[in-house]
Amino acid sequence: MPRRAALTSGLGTTAVASFVVLGLSGCSGLLSNIGAGPDLKVGDCLKVSGPVDRPEATKADCGSTVSNFKVAAVVAKSNQCPTDVDSYYSQSSTFTPESTTVCLDIDWLVGGCMSVDPENDRDPYRVDCADSGAANRQRATQVLAGVASVDQCASGLGYAYDERQFTVCVENVA
Repeated sequence: MPRRAALTSGLGTTAVASFVVLGLSGCSGLLSNIGAGPDLKVGDCLKVSGPVDRPEATKADCGSTVSNFKVAAVVAKSNQCPTDVDSYYSQSSTFTPESTTVCLDIDWLVGGCMSVDPENDRDPYRVDCADSGAANRQRATQVLAGVASVDQCASGLGYAYDERQFTVCVENVA
């Protein structure tokens, strides 16, 4: 089941954007594909793509043209992720009872744009704000710490993270 991040308007309307929940078990998957399982830490960024049943991921520089997710937490089980993360990936080994879950947020860059699919058919990805051919462009305009409401966003639009008390303000780019 996909996690959902709600694009909220200060006017009281909400459009829901869902991001793929990446969940596989066995010996292969995100953590082994990037060869960094235990080395992943909060703040690391990733390029995640591919279908839900066979995601591909590589470490990427945060804010780079290829990075689309940032590690928000690394925990043992998905139910330990903050409830407001945009996505997560769980991997368990068939050889041990241990598992690892990487809790992910979109790698927003203030002033930069992401294509966020409102139909939930694909992961968000970074786009050039001036590229009129890129669908569903949203520019991050501000990140508000200690606030989980879009009411203080100049555009009136954003993603509020209730548990961790921050808001990413965005504007739709036509």
